[in-house]
Amino acid sequence: MLKKIVFVLIIPCLLLFFLGLWQLFRLNWRNGIIKNMDLPVVHLLSSDDLAKFNYRHVKIDGILSDIELYVFAGQHGYHVLSPMLLTTGRYMLVNKGIVREKKEEKAKIEKVVANGVLYCNGSKSKAWLIKNDIASNTWFTLNTKEISNELGIKLEKCILWQEGLGGIQPMKHLEYAITWFALALIWLIMCIVYYRQNKCHSSG
Repeated sequence: MLKKIVFVLIIPCLLLFFLGLWQLFRLNWRNGIIKNMDLPVVHLLSSDDLAKFNYRHVKIDGILSDIELYVFAGQHGYHVLSPMLLTTGRYMLVNKGIVREKKEEKAKIEKVVANGVLYCNGSKSKAWLIKNDIASNTWFTLNTKEISNELGIKLEKCILWQEGLGGIQPMKHLEYAITWFALALIWLIMCIVYYRQNKCHSSG
């Protein structure tokens, strides 16, 4: 009987409760990101520790290369990313915008002041089912290590996304948390009612 109570009542309730807690943690994490993004724009030096400015609006000087990487953006087309040479000798990927189709003309090398939001989450893992088509310059995952190896340059883990590209989308974490907590409570009430009914039948 004790095992039945554990598996039918306690474990599902704990699972639903922890799912609610996880949504609250996600809400707190996302609010922290939004708070960072609301801070004033910082004009960085190339020597600054970029990771300290994760999710911040920044400006940074550099030389934008003529290399363009096309990252698949679904029905929107492709994100166009170019490595930008910093004074440290390292490169940082800069998202220059979205295009419907790949451009045939070669980009120009130019000195720029790049402006956007800095994302320093490191390399994304490869997709298991969809592989990057390097031969046709079509990328499905932004893996800075793989791109660095392919281009033969040292890339920062941080990527600069221009204004309006790849921002933090609003999520209903609080609503999801309330839903999970409500389900946990409903499950608990149903199990208590079921247990009492069975107990009454057994005693009768």
